Amino acid sequence: MTDDLARLLDYEAIRMVKARYCRFLDTKDWDGFIGLFTPDAVMDVREDTGNPPISGHAAILDQVRFAVIDARSAHQVHSSEIDLREDEADVVTAMQDRVVWSPGKCPIPGGASITGFGHYHERYVRQDGTWKIAALKLTRLYVEVHPAPVA
Repeated sequence: MTDDLARLLDYEAIRMVKARYCRFLDTKDWDGFIGLFTPDAVMDVREDTGNPPISGHAAILDQVRFAVIDARSAHQVHSSEIDLREDEADVVTAMQDRVVWSPGKCPIPGGASITGFGHYHERYVRQDGTWKIAALKLTRLYVEVHPAPVA
């Protein structure tokens, strides 16, 4: 296999990890979702939570479940910029998410749902031939908070 072909296959493999991240998150496939991360992965979503970065499968699952367990969500990503090295890659991916909480479950006072725009800043590593997320930071450009309908 040529170096160029190998590089393209790595780009596609990394994009597939991010596509699965969105699908597994939105369908609440927690085993599939956490399988995309290294065991010592670090997640930084402090712009959403105000909490410091967390690490490890258990902490990541607790944080993500807390955020969406009472919600329906749709995460969309595109325009990945991939800086590929041997067995590591730094990736910035544009994102949009829509999260609609069950009545009374939105963590934002007066809110019922959000539409957000921003970027995932991630570091991927190849372990045993498979690309995994080793670090993820979510940055937001804008979040629209939608109020609960008036009865």
